[in-house]
Amino acid sequence: MLRMVYVTPDGGRHWVDSAWRETATLHNAVANCAPGDLIRLMPGNYFLPEPVDIPISGLEDQPIIIRGEYGAILDGRRPPDPEVSATDPGCARYAAFRIIGKRHIRLDNIRIERAWPSAVYIRDSNDLTFKNMQIRGGTYAFYATGEHASRITIENCDWIQDDVIWRYLDWAMIHDGEITPGKEAPYRYLNGAFFGADDIAGDVLIRGNDIRHCYNAIRMDVSAANMQKPIGSFNRNVRIIDNRFSFVRDNPVEPEATAVGWWVAYNQFYNCHKLFSQDNLAGGYWYYFGNRGWFDSRPGPKGDENNGGAVFKFGKASHAQPNLPFECFHNSFFLRQKYVKKGATRMWQNRRNAIGYADPATLPINLMSIDQTLFGPTYELDLGEDRSVMFSGDLCNHATYPAIFDAWPGVLYNPRPAFGPIFKAGICGDLELVSGHAEGYDDALEVQMPDGTVWKSDPKSWPGALTGKRLVAGPDYVPVDLAYVRARIDENN
Repeated sequence: MLRMVYVTPDGGRHWVDSAWRETATLHNAVANCAPGDLIRLMPGNYFLPEPVDIPISGLEDQPIIIRGEYGAILDGRRPPDPEVSATDPGCARYAAFRIIGKRHIRLDNIRIERAWPSAVYIRDSNDLTFKNMQIRGGTYAFYATGEHASRITIENCDWIQDDVIWRYLDWAMIHDGEITPGKEAPYRYLNGAFFGADDIAGDVLIRGNDIRHCYNAIRMDVSAANMQKPIGSFNRNVRIIDNRFSFVRDNPVEPEATAVGWWVAYNQFYNCHKLFSQDNLAGGYWYYFGNRGWFDSRPGPKGDENNGGAVFKFGKASHAQPNLPFECFHNSFFLRQKYVKKGATRMWQNRRNAIGYADPATLPINLMSIDQTLFGPTYELDLGEDRSVMFSGDLCNHATYPAIFDAWPGVLYNPRPAFGPIFKAGICGDLELVSGHAEGYDDALEVQMPDGTVWKSDPKSWPGALTGKRLVAGPDYVPVDLAYVRARIDENN
């Protein structure tokens, strides 16, 4: 049964909803909550010297809901914590909300400021929903850990980590060991993410969020201790859908170690350094489609050498590459950077994308390298007997396309080379194709799903993410069938 609990900064008697009502402080309201409670935060500034710990779970049909009204601001007043950088902050460190071993909790429309290292810390909890939250600062907006952490939804949230990252901080000042090997970086506390995770099962939906001025956006890792567990035990069924990533200094999307069943679709990437980092990543059934990326700025202060960027970054270890399908189709990218920076990959089907390069002569000086290459000099493709890498039907205007594929016989099919701009106004984010390239295909694209079925595209769809002004219709989400996936791995091995 629903119980309405009113919360104000002082916990006194206030005029709310056309009546004088007794209110509680936030800590007292949460400490005494019960399944089915709707805890409403009235407008005001809430100082949180200590974390808010959720004490009990809700029920499936009676979640515990904490909802802020417009003007309710939770302020941790915490400075950055230099002890936390790209790691689990731990239960003992500060977070505005800590959810440990709980279920069926929902946070709505809450603004959180100066909560370092985390706004929301999650351990071994599931069936959690976070919607319409505004978060400013923090190494992490949301951090999750524990093999029982799953079924987490983050929708329509807004995060700014620090607006000096893109333009005024050298990349190496944030990443440990870059300035001096083995030494900590002075701004290491920024090496976090909007959603960071270690050793979680998965079933994560990140949709409709606005993520900007940060070092990383989504980064999910698996520890060395768990790498020997069966594929799909961690980082499974992750959907990153319809988000906007802007001014991301390192990586918007970074699965690490192993990942199965990742759907990265219909996102916008505006001024992001390396869009997709798959450095030494095993697993597969990754689907990248309907994404759009463009630029009008280059990161870093004067002298920063880590500002080239790429769409894809791969690793070098042969044992940590995909051993299941990796599908990248119908995306549109207006680029100043490499398509692939470095590393090696296999099982990659790169098909029917629109890859448009700017003309550096038309841009402000130093915004783009005059001789920007399509691939980095150390990029490698797996040319084993299965010929598991294919570039097919891509539209690209890079000067070396398609001749660059002469080094990899049997990889390229049906190229669509172009000369001059392929987008109407790439630098403005208008990635609709110009009329000369607005043409569909003769047959449908066939894409393997993680349950053994096959999805087929509309062959009338143009290269890239847009046909006219309409986004490509991609496959519906299909969760991983673990029995099928593990059988495929055994078969491939």
